[in-house]
Amino acid sequence: MKQVFRVLLLPVCLGLVAMPLAQVALAERGMVPIGDVSVYGPGQKAIIAWNGDEEIMILSTDVSASGDSQVLEILPLPSEPKVEKGDFASFEQVNKLIEEHFPRHWWDGFRKGMLSPGEGVEIIFHEKIGAHDITVVKAADAPELVLWAENFLEDAGIEHEISSPKLESLVSDYIARDIDYFVFDLIEVTSEPRSIEPIVYRFDSDFLYYPLKISTLAEGWTDINLFLLTPEPANLHWLPRGSELPHGLQMGKFYGTHGAPPIQFKLTKEELASIDKDVAALLEGDVWLTAVAYHGDLAGLTRDLIIGWISPDAKLVFDCCQGRCASEQESQAVIGTFSNTIVAYGLAITPTPCYELTAELIIPPTFAYPPTVIIDVTSEEKPGFCIECLGEVLFRAKIADLVPGLYDIVVQYQGKVIGRERVFLPLSSISQYFELPSQATLEAHTPEGALKVYVRNGPEIKVLDPGIVVKAKLKGSDMKLHSAYLEFNEASRETMVETDDVSAIVKVSPNCQLKIQDSRLFLDTEYRLLPVSVMPHQAAGSLEVEPRSIELKVIDDKAVYKIQGVTHKELLGFVSREIRIEGQVDAATGEVVKRELPLLSQSLLAKAYTWLKTLSAIGKPLMNLL
Repeated sequence: MKQVFRVLLLPVCLGLVAMPLAQVALAERGMVPIGDVSVYGPGQKAIIAWNGDEEIMILSTDVSASGDSQVLEILPLPSEPKVEKGDFASFEQVNKLIEEHFPRHWWDGFRKGMLSPGEGVEIIFHEKIGAHDITVVKAADAPELVLWAENFLEDAGIEHEISSPKLESLVSDYIARDIDYFVFDLIEVTSEPRSIEPIVYRFDSDFLYYPLKISTLAEGWTDINLFLLTPEPANLHWLPRGSELPHGLQMGKFYGTHGAPPIQFKLTKEELASIDKDVAALLEGDVWLTAVAYHGDLAGLTRDLIIGWISPDAKLVFDCCQGRCASEQESQAVIGTFSNTIVAYGLAITPTPCYELTAELIIPPTFAYPPTVIIDVTSEEKPGFCIECLGEVLFRAKIADLVPGLYDIVVQYQGKVIGRERVFLPLSSISQYFELPSQATLEAHTPEGALKVYVRNGPEIKVLDPGIVVKAKLKGSDMKLHSAYLEFNEASRETMVETDDVSAIVKVSPNCQLKIQDSRLFLDTEYRLLPVSVMPHQAAGSLEVEPRSIELKVIDDKAVYKIQGVTHKELLGFVSREIRIEGQVDAATGEVVKRELPLLSQSLLAKAYTWLKTLSAIGKPLMNLL
């Protein structure tokens, strides 16, 4: 006689280590426990390697139950996966590498017979791997998939109603987004905590992907830690359109005695190979490890983690002059901005003056910020008689239609870089925006996890498209009205506030909403309106730094600018260095409430020591000569 089971839904594809991997006893990865028992978490381990075309996802979980049970894990994927057994040593090696790069005890701070399918379900793969009984199906219809899952459990000797309107709705959403492969993994679980063998999923994907939205089937609080391996450092603060980022998913940080830098570092080829040889073969060249953390309510996971390539659209206008005998010896270029365009002027040295130039715009796909834009100049000899002298050809280029933001612009001639500059196109450079009436109120908040922007003007309420740029006049602490531009990022639920070409990021959340009322900017905590009277450019000026990142946030019930920047100093009067500075500025008064300088690195101390030894060595002979 078949046993009748009661179901308890717990997260699907969720949870990860929140302590050293060797100490993890209990964990979870999106499970539907089948039996009158409870399955404990918090802890799923995931290593995600992506090269832009293909992804390797290594998943493992530590589980135990209050009694013998079976657990059904469901994993939606964007393409057909190859499935094989993994090695837990991969996770031990990641832990070892992080401890080597961050030698302090930092983890406490890092929270942070085959079945007959229906017409809409196609069985792709079925195999038993250790404790896993894995079946991969392709679905075209959500009700068919749920019906197939019920038959799947029944054939396994389990009578259980898995169907629910919420599950059907989530499956429909995945299928509508062309994420139509589903892994069903049936695991035997006992009351003894144990680590389940890792499973490696390898699949084609033109975006970095980790499924989280399906986890909203469950209720409760969880911790998630993910380890991303990518060709470039991941940046969660600037995401291209089409990306998704669950609210509250942030880069893990190292909480040491001097600030809280993100856990992100470059791996050597040997270090990468020590994690997994297939991952090392997938990722050629430079590889970065980035730790990502989530600590919060499962209900907040209304999106998957999706990071795509940044591929800006742009136009290149290029022309050149008639060649002449060279007055310079080297090709060169200067780069700048004019209004909302990027301009470059230069000269190319040619074998004779009888050459003409052509150029093309190259924008390598990336998800690192800022993206690189290359003006690739080449030369070709013109037919006919030519004077015998070294030639030079003047040229000019214009890049138009780039969206506002930061860019690394490179001019190269015959494959050699002749000019490089990091330029910023401010929001003020665009010609189309929504101008906020002075008497109107603007509110940006996140009901149900999605960023919404409203404008109230008398009885009229207008919902703005989050992709629009808003221009507003904001009253500063100097009682003057400053022109401000606001851009809203729906993917990351962030707002950029820019004044005088300096921008600050506001992470909009239920306890940090943004509001403009009576030409004044506020952060709304739901309990208090915190005034922002100091504009972003004024805050950077208060700290006397060249800003690299500015975040406007609530700290100790105050609106505060958290600034990271650089200043250029000389060490001991001889060694020039770029000093990174972190600080906090009160957004209401402009007072610097915190300023931190990093400790000098060993290399810089060694360099300074070498200078002192050199001075000491030559000092005595000089004194004798005098």
